Amino acid sequence: MDKKYLTNRQKKALETRKKIYESAEYLFNLKGSDEFNVDDIVKLAKVAKGSFYVHFKSKDEIIALLINDHVKKIDTDYQEYLNSLPPDMPISEVFLAFIGKIADVLTEAIGYEKMRNLYRASLAKDGKSNAVIDYNRELYIMFENLIEKGINEGAFRPDFSPEELAKHFVTAYRGLVFQWCILYPNMDLKEQAIQHFKILLLGISNNVLQADQNFKD
Repeated sequence: MDKKYLTNRQKKALETRKKIYESAEYLFNLKGSDEFNVDDIVKLAKVAKGSFYVHFKSKDEIIALLINDHVKKIDTDYQEYLNSLPPDMPISEVFLAFIGKIADVLTEAIGYEKMRNLYRASLAKDGKSNAVIDYNRELYIMFENLIEKGINEGAFRPDFSPEELAKHFVTAYRGLVFQWCILYPNMDLKEQAIQHFKILLLGISNNVLQADQNFKD
């Protein structure tokens, strides 16, 4: 709906919702999902508690929305990065550049504290915060497209489907990030991720000896 056609009451409602959302986002980034409640959100937003429930059913709902919005934003950034790479760049180099870019985003743009909070929220038993691991997530599609391109170009073996390999690759990266959260600050995520994915790419490469030499160059 075009804001210029909204009534003053509707505009005020949108402003209130924005205040609540931004306050919840601030608290989530600061404390994680378990260390604040609805009372803390409305206090920070300076709105009545009833206003919260006009816009959101629960704290779980707003946390799930925050995570979903965050995931969409970073996936858009990843896709823009892939689109910026030279079209004639060898697929294995594209893959490793992409792996490095993900590490840069996670460690620098997002940071340890927020990543830890995202993982903690994703482990919630209610299952509402599943955007990070959703198989429909754009990140899976990006991995799938890269693998499919590699197979079509003859660089990767077609032993497994791109969809199946994409799930394994994203799961591997998620495991690395989880380990980084545990070992922080004593682990270089980018270095470990690139090294790990060199091994994975060797496993699906059509020409293992050539791929091994390329990775060493």
